[in-house]
Amino acid sequence: MPLIRMSDATYQAIANATIGAFRSTGTRQADSTWLVPIEQDTWDRIDTIRLPGETDEDVIQRALHISLRRRPS
Repeated sequence: MPLIRMSDATYQAIANATIGAFRSTGTRQADSTWLVPIEQDTWDRIDTIRLPGETDEDVIQRALHISLRRRPS
């Protein structure tokens, strides 16, 4: 199962965007980032929509902005 690293802000944005109860599966690291296990098909989808030079977190933030109908910054 792949692991992705994301900032606390991104992790909290995912939790806030969740409909229903948010079940945390991530592990907070000493540097305040999160290591989050994701399913292989989710990883494949992230990789499919990745733009050149984007990190995993960049892709997730962009997807959140799109799903919440906000313009990406």
